[in-house]
Amino acid sequence: MIKELLGTISEIPTPDIVVQEIISTASNPNASAKDLEKVISMDVGLSSKILRLVNSAYYGLPRKITKLSEAIVIVGFKTVRNLALSVFTYSALHSKHTFIDHDKLWSHFMTTAIFAEHIAKNIGFMNREEVFLAGIMHDVGKIAIDLLFPTYMYELAKFSEEKQTPMFLIEYKCQVEDHMELGGELLKLWKFPDEYISVALYHEKPSLNPDLPYVEMTCIVHLANVFSNIFLPGYSLSYGPPYLDPLVFSVLGIKPSDLKIMFHELERVFEKSKDMIYGGVKDEEGVQT
Repeated sequence: MIKELLGTISEIPTPDIVVQEIISTASNPNASAKDLEKVISMDVGLSSKILRLVNSAYYGLPRKITKLSEAIVIVGFKTVRNLALSVFTYSALHSKHTFIDHDKLWSHFMTTAIFAEHIAKNIGFMNREEVFLAGIMHDVGKIAIDLLFPTYMYELAKFSEEKQTPMFLIEYKCQVEDHMELGGELLKLWKFPDEYISVALYHEKPSLNPDLPYVEMTCIVHLANVFSNIFLPGYSLSYGPPYLDPLVFSVLGIKPSDLKIMFHELERVFEKSKDMIYGGVKDEEGVQT
């Protein structure tokens, strides 16, 4: 089955040694800014891409940051870690030409991450950097399917559009290994912590496992994913009215009437974040690397 193929197929990218070192260093409470700078500096291309993202309007810094050491101190270890993994995810998406628009899928990933971080802040959830990363990685199973079976992914997205039915419902009705299951498996292979695996597995419908230890983070990303699909319809390769799990209201302590207020707040966040959402992590000439 597809899950069994993930660890053996060369088409599936894995975080390289630099990215793994960044994750390890950023998670070490005894590491200094210089330690993290030293690791990131091993990859000049990665360094420049991280700086470009740090200087986006989303972070609203008062001046342009030109040194990694400054970026690490100003935005923090975990944010720099998240940006490094964002660059890796972008590269994984663009590692092979297939039938789908990878730039649009990237924009969905980034929009979900940004919205998740804002929703977390709005409801007082403390680990906002973790929510951002979970948002970036929530649909990683779609990368796996697209790289392994590009025609199948194209037809799945096409059928979703024709029927105006969310992709996960089609996968469920067809009783196939879905993108959530494969995303969770891929993150296990990449040795991601359990919270990110849980989000990948249940982000489409958190009520499938309401007793999940990370249900709050999963519900935040689920809600961010719903809003992302409203702002960028079809960018996730899923079409039709987004499914909103009622569990969100009890877990996050919000009311249906709060959604309208949240939508207008996210409109402002979206406008402010367009360079992150649409810019990807291209080089100075706009060429993907």
